[in-house]
Amino acid sequence: MVSGISIKRIGLLLQRYFFENLYREIMFWCIIIFTFTVLDNRIFVLMVLFLSGLIYSIRLQKDLLKGSNSVHFLLIPATHTEKLISTIFLNTFYHLGMTVLSYSIGNLLVSLTYHFILKIDVPVNWDLFQDTSIVDVNGVFQPVVNNVFWSVFGLFAFSQSLFLVGSLYFRNNVISKTIFSIIGFGLLIFILQLIIFKTYWDVKYLSNAILPMFVVVTDFTIPNVFKTSFVIGSYLLIPFMWVVSYYRLTEREV
Repeated sequence: MVSGISIKRIGLLLQRYFFENLYREIMFWCIIIFTFTVLDNRIFVLMVLFLSGLIYSIRLQKDLLKGSNSVHFLLIPATHTEKLISTIFLNTFYHLGMTVLSYSIGNLLVSLTYHFILKIDVPVNWDLFQDTSIVDVNGVFQPVVNNVFWSVFGLFAFSQSLFLVGSLYFRNNVISKTIFSIIGFGLLIFILQLIIFKTYWDVKYLSNAILPMFVVVTDFTIPNVFKTSFVIGSYLLIPFMWVVSYYRLTEREV
């Protein structure tokens, strides 16, 4: 029997993962680096981040829900907490870090290629986590660069935790079933949001209400306390879904 949380056992779980998937990992990230040398547009890179992260999230389906793989994974001498921590590390922190590294290497290769072969100086593009907006300063419109790293990280961690839950609850067609579940839940939140916004703050823009965060941030009739609570609640959803994943995982004890 094992109990508690051991950093050593988590390290062994990660070591096992890379030992069994080293070739696949190397090939995958080489492809991503090559892709970023050809297409380094910020929007495209973020799309690759989220789509490839989705694939990582549902890999648990093979380990936890499919025949002999399920038995093999659950019999590893580590606690369910340690297995979940190692999975969260891989599909969230590791995947984001490797995507940023691949993006950086891809951009650097492009810059070096232009400099040494074509003799053209092309600066390295580091704007992955920068967002430029136009603001009115005393009647003059000026560009303002904002750092959006934590916004991207929060949204990515949320999507990863969401599909982690989906991979544990659905046996087949994980992506489609999870997406349909999100749509159904989103419709309920949308209706509830319309009722609250219309009743208390008389928000009249139906199209804006589809995006709760947009309304909360931009509508000045909504109290700051509600805005702060909404933002905090959004981030708390991430550990909440990790906890849900943990209890779902414990239900699959061998």
